[in-house]
Amino acid sequence: MPIVELVAKKTLELNPDIGLDVVDLIVLLWMYSNPYDNNRRQLSSMRNVLKMSETLQVPGGGLDVTEDELTQIVLKSLQKLKKRNLVYIRSAGIHYVKGTLTETGVELVRRSIKTPVLKRVTAEFGDNP
Repeated sequence: MPIVELVAKKTLELNPDIGLDVVDLIVLLWMYSNPYDNNRRQLSSMRNVLKMSETLQVPGGGLDVTEDELTQIVLKSLQKLKKRNLVYIRSAGIHYVKGTLTETGVELVRRSIKTPVLKRVTAEFGDNP
């Protein structure tokens, strides 16, 4: 289980009224970690993290969804985050997502997750300048 999933689950446990699910928090943290300098995030990297997440795995391991369905899960989560004014999405295509967290999104992450834990997440996903 990736550290980001552990952090997402613990965050939900400590903040049950946050209004997001585990996948949404993983996507939010993915956006926060900003692994690419040009603000383009590869959907393949997000799908790879979700493939490792127990949240989407069936008992015994493995996924019961296709790559296309996994992409749709990510895009649906991004839309949910956008509706909650947590991310600003300029475009979401087949391979890349261009967007950033809004100030509300950044504050939610900083308020909900302790700094040392957040550093571990950004070390896993990339580097947040």
